[in-house]
Amino acid sequence: MLVIAVLLAHAALLAGPAPRLLARARWTIRFPQAALRTWHACAAGLLITLAAALVLTAHDLWEHGMVWLFNADKHQVHASYGGAWLAAGIAEAALLVLMLGGVTLSTFTLRRTLRLRRVRDRHRLTADAQAAHGPLGAHAEYDPSTGPTVRVLTHDAPAAFCIPGPRGGSRIVVTSAALEMLSGDELAATLEHERAHLRLHHHRSILAADVLTAALGWTGPLRGYADHVRRLAEMAADDQAVRHHGRRTVAKALLEMSTAPDAGPGAPGLSAMTGSNPAERIRRLIHASPRPAGRLVPALALAATLAVPALPVAVAMAPAALLADTAHPASSGH
Repeated sequence: MLVIAVLLAHAALLAGPAPRLLARARWTIRFPQAALRTWHACAAGLLITLAAALVLTAHDLWEHGMVWLFNADKHQVHASYGGAWLAAGIAEAALLVLMLGGVTLSTFTLRRTLRLRRVRDRHRLTADAQAAHGPLGAHAEYDPSTGPTVRVLTHDAPAAFCIPGPRGGSRIVVTSAALEMLSGDELAATLEHERAHLRLHHHRSILAADVLTAALGWTGPLRGYADHVRRLAEMAADDQAVRHHGRRTVAKALLEMSTAPDAGPGAPGLSAMTGSNPAERIRRLIHASPRPAGRLVPALALAATLAVPALPVAVAMAPAALLADTAHPASSGH
């Protein structure tokens, strides 16, 4: 009972105070990629903690596994995990909830993945059929061997977006209006921004956030998870472009694209240069501190990323680990 209480307290922390503190923290804007990992760790930690609590409540399979793993006495293991507090039928109900939750999450993931794949395949075919395949002329120096294929799509509105795909199937699409609007340096920064999305696999981060938000967001926890992931992914891609082309160039390219009178072509699931919160991103790029970024905060964020999902597993296994090698020949055969 104590172990389950600890797990539920951990889940309550990850569902309430942790996301609120993370949403308000100022360091996340300075280190968006580290903040992305921390958000994912909180979401994964909440999911793992809830699953662990349900598994321990439906204790039989877990107890047998712990007896086998730690060579522990099954009666002592049962006393640690079971007990009189388990009302009739609660173990079966917990197992049913666990199975329904697994099926629901798998269904959300499959449906979302297939829908996004259809959208991306359609846009990839359109880009390959209707767009010109580099070179980009005097607008930017770009070597196709260093990244995904770039397509130039004839369109009156300036836009740039990436289409994730299997190995060799990723595309970056730039409209003809964007080529006319942006200088060579600005276009190069825009391409680097889109390459960063693909290189850092932000489409996977967004998919995970969308699935968990759809599955759990309606209950309150993780309601803003997907929005924060999109926001931080754009900032992280901006930072990658800044490393090669400078803050002013990236900010100017973003300003030019986001203030255009017409929205460029795009589709759900495709990362575009203007992305989310362009005004906030421009302010961040212009007013960023000139001091070099430190390593302490990303290191702490990485430690939290590893610790948060691992903690519920450690808590769940601790009682059995304390009973390691206590099995007797007569009680270790099952």
